[in-house]
Amino acid sequence: MRLAVSASMFVVALTIRLVIALQGIHGTDILAHIEGAKSLLLTGSPYCAAQYVYPPLYAALQLSSILAFGWNLLGYKFMPVLFDSATSLAMYVAVRKFTRSERLALASQALWALNPLAVVASAWYGLFDSIPTLFALASLLALLSSRPLASASLLALGVTSKVFPAVYLLPQALHPRNEKLKGVAKYVAVATAVSLVVWLALSARCLGRALELQLQTHLERLDKGLSLVPCTPYSSIMTLAVPALVLTMATAWMRVRGGFRDEDYLSWMVMCTALMIALSSFVYPHYLIWLLPLATIYLVCRFGRRGVVLAAVYITAFSVIGVAYWRYYKVAMVVSLLGAALYTALAILVALVVVGVARRARERPSKDSVDLVKAPPT
Repeated sequence: MRLAVSASMFVVALTIRLVIALQGIHGTDILAHIEGAKSLLLTGSPYCAAQYVYPPLYAALQLSSILAFGWNLLGYKFMPVLFDSATSLAMYVAVRKFTRSERLALASQALWALNPLAVVASAWYGLFDSIPTLFALASLLALLSSRPLASASLLALGVTSKVFPAVYLLPQALHPRNEKLKGVAKYVAVATAVSLVVWLALSARCLGRALELQLQTHLERLDKGLSLVPCTPYSSIMTLAVPALVLTMATAWMRVRGGFRDEDYLSWMVMCTALMIALSSFVYPHYLIWLLPLATIYLVCRFGRRGVVLAAVYITAFSVIGVAYWRYYKVAMVVSLLGAALYTALAILVALVVVGVARRARERPSKDSVDLVKAPPT
């Protein structure tokens, strides 16, 4: 019965997105995605005959749906819609695992199923940020289920869709479920190997062009979107390096001190993902998809029913900011106000997480705690 309700909610989410997806092509990003899929079909690489600036996996996923459904709206948008809908299932599983509450799990799933920002990003614009987001979340769940090799492989698939899940590589390798240093090394090796195999398999035909399009384009970007951070040399690298360093140090400290709790790790993931977005010199509404599932899971797990309300408020606020930006992106004053609102919302979210961490620190772990892990010797 429980699974039936969750599955029904997934079907509702998928149906809503499919109906909206079939309303037409909007924005320019999806046109670049289609060109990448065409290039992959004709040349064996998305880079040989297209200005494809992303890691290569999404081109292969999109091409598979195009071959299944045709060169039409369903073929173009099916994968973002499917993964976005499936993210609601992953959130259900995560909240159920952390809280053991069916109601909270279903409430969290409903929040994502009806998330306006996610619906507009995946179904209206055909943006695929839900794909690396789901891979990263599935990787975390696999790790918490003591399946580190599956976790490493899933994280690698996220990195080959978009680069941002690389922030979680070293921290998750240091998770106590990777026993001893051998487990840490194996996690990094598997994730790295899978990433390289996928990337080379889809890039080798035009290796130089693939490197140029993926690296140079992002290193030299001058567009800002909602970002309040000035463009500086190598700012894209710092956007990933700083949160990765902070999260790695926090994870290492929790492991060494002993009494590692998964909820604490989740709180640091939320803060460092928010930091990654805040530090970027170019921020667009669909980047918030990277953060919102983690934030929703944490808020619900830490604050219970009040957390559901807080998560709903945040999803609504980010949706308003995102949709307003897409509507008024040419109006400089509006964009500036929306950027300020976004950074304020991110700061408040981090403050809420800090409050949650402080409350957790005052609690005595229960004997049946599901997320308490003693750190193994290193």
